[in-house]
Amino acid sequence: MIKLKQSAALFILRTSLSLVVMVEAVLFLFYGSPGAHDVPAPVRLVLGWGEISGALLFLIPRTVFIGGSLLIVIFVFAVLIHLAHGQFEGALVIYIAAVVTVLSQPRAVESLPHNF
Repeated sequence: MIKLKQSAALFILRTSLSLVVMVEAVLFLFYGSPGAHDVPAPVRLVLGWGEISGALLFLIPRTVFIGGSLLIVIFVFAVLIHLAHGQFEGALVIYIAAVVTVLSQPRAVESLPHNF
């Protein structure tokens, strides 16, 4: 079994989640993923660009907390939309858990001001 330092594992989780979210958001915005036609265009734009923005901020160590918080809000909103359409999107729940895991580690948010 390969042993990773916690900081390396968090970096891999943060980077892979950000990349997956960005790819999925681009597909959702520009190529109409399944079910995208059920979502009004303004909502699709807010969700897609919000995911891209949050994922980019989540990649940058100084903005991990802001990006992670934005991603959680966007993912919860997306879960609610899916539930309203009678769908369950389990991947979004995993994404939320991954963001919470990264944000729960002191190293991930150590660059935050002390009064934040």
